[in-house]
Amino acid sequence: MRHDENARDGRAAARDGALIRDSDRLDGHRAPHPPRNRHDAVVSRRAVLALSALTAGGGAAALTACADLPTSGEVTSSDAVSSRSGQLVQTAARPRDGAGPEEIVSGFLRACVAGFSDDFATARVFLHRVASDAWDPAAVVRAYAGSTAPVVERDESGAVRVAVELVGSIDTAGILTSGASAEAGGTSAYTASYSLATDGLGQWRIVDLPSGVLLPAGSLSTNFVATNLYFLTPDRTRFVPDLRWLPRQDLAASAVAALLDGPTDWLAAGASSALSGGVELAADGVTLEGETATVILGGAVTSLSEQDRSLAVAQLNATLSRIEGIASIVVMAGQEPMGEPAPLQEPDADVGAVVGMNGGAVVQGTSSTRKTLATVQALGTAQARHPARGPDGAVYVLNASSLLRLRAGEGAASVIASVGEADAGAGGLLPPVVDRYGWVWTAADGVLTSVGSLGQRAQLGARWLEGREVTAVDLAAESARVALRHRSKGDGGDERVSVAAVVRAEDGTPSGLGEPLPLPLASDSGVTGLAWCDPVSVVVLAPGEAGQGTFDVRYVQVGGVKTSVAGAQGAKGLVADRISGAALLADDQGQVWQRKGATWRVLTTEISDLSYPLP
Repeated sequence: MRHDENARDGRAAARDGALIRDSDRLDGHRAPHPPRNRHDAVVSRRAVLALSALTAGGGAAALTACADLPTSGEVTSSDAVSSRSGQLVQTAARPRDGAGPEEIVSGFLRACVAGFSDDFATARVFLHRVASDAWDPAAVVRAYAGSTAPVVERDESGAVRVAVELVGSIDTAGILTSGASAEAGGTSAYTASYSLATDGLGQWRIVDLPSGVLLPAGSLSTNFVATNLYFLTPDRTRFVPDLRWLPRQDLAASAVAALLDGPTDWLAAGASSALSGGVELAADGVTLEGETATVILGGAVTSLSEQDRSLAVAQLNATLSRIEGIASIVVMAGQEPMGEPAPLQEPDADVGAVVGMNGGAVVQGTSSTRKTLATVQALGTAQARHPARGPDGAVYVLNASSLLRLRAGEGAASVIASVGEADAGAGGLLPPVVDRYGWVWTAADGVLTSVGSLGQRAQLGARWLEGREVTAVDLAAESARVALRHRSKGDGGDERVSVAAVVRAEDGTPSGLGEPLPLPLASDSGVTGLAWCDPVSVVVLAPGEAGQGTFDVRYVQVGGVKTSVAGAQGAKGLVADRISGAALLADDQGQVWQRKGATWRVLTTEISDLSYPLP
């Protein structure tokens, strides 16, 4: 443990009268003062087992989990989540009389798994009273996975340690951090350290331990739910989702409390909230009666403007209506109803048909009734590639190293951006993405670039991209978040995938990016392609586990977990609609594949260079 943590626990032990003499300590820290109550435990040299400091290091060893703890199943999430108490109630045995230190620690781990059912009452029985008062099980949840027991053993000094391979952790805000620092699906070695002492009855109890709990990853879905909180874009016209992992018990109350606390740090630069500035939950502020959730707000809620009140109600409606069992939401400012929600576009709004190239023309749709958006004559070239459609109906395409724009109703396209010489050939610009303000996002010779409708370029400040080359870019549906694949310049190595909030001026002009959130699950060796596939997930092509040159389609939640399905044979590119979670694959034979059930089927052989407009 850190010195300050040991000092804190030592002072607490002194106040409660537990005696641990300097000569009885094996970890080198000073012992607390002698007890003031003679009935408290007097601990001999063999009565104290000090553990090494809590450490975490890199590594990708085989996953480990306790054989007698629940370990089966994957961590899953859904846009429809449960708030009811019909979950499995888990129980654990209390300490056995005469149990040794290793058995006590193992029993404590099992009791922690059941702790979400009994409010950790059984787990606290394994702790000395001083440690029980200081221990905060909600501080962090560290998750590990596997099929073998955690290593619970003494070290050379007689200490007991628990070693596992972490796959992730959840903090008090419900933010899940992957345990993998580089490779997708990798883990991080973690050693938890506990000190034990005998109590007045001669029974071993834990006197010093890290905050939080260790859980097998398979039990996360039993005790936690991945659900979206909905904040607002800075112009307050769209929702911005923020994925959180919240306790299944009292889910609605936890979601409202997290919403009031605001967006995660990385997202804050591109999101706002009408529930900020001192708005609080009243006592018993979230109640469920039948299928109706009632939220009672206090604090500064009475000073909100009429517009902010309707936006606050919209945020609460969007967040709570996706919790299973909640059909209606009533929001109150004290005893006064807050009225109807603002009419914002739903987070799962339809995006419209896919756009692509057909015989040199830009079309929308893949069926025989597809619509032509730009002819070869209007584009002025038969070599146009990678079309995109803007919110005003304008069509954008790449022609060699130039970006062309064809306004709706106009007869000829114009060049609004170029890289290098006009005849330099393709490769200088990445496929364009048009945000809902009409700005075109691409990368020019590896530099992230945003081009306005008149050809003006935005100055995108992002120090974390200095010295790096952007190789893929896509915007989330509301245009407040961007996903980037980037690598160090020169050697082309150190490739990463990150998401970041988009910083904009009041008129929507992009002016920079917030700090990045790395997505290591989307950036290991051999991964290619990048697209937003739903409000909180990106999709990539990853080398298939079966080998033979095939690719899997890997879905990676931003702040969550990954899932994979086998891709179509020969797939080399993908596109997704940012809403439904579905992806289309393009192979090296000019075929576009769509997944139907568990099978990939050819959607079209006539359309290429697909893209979806933003909703």
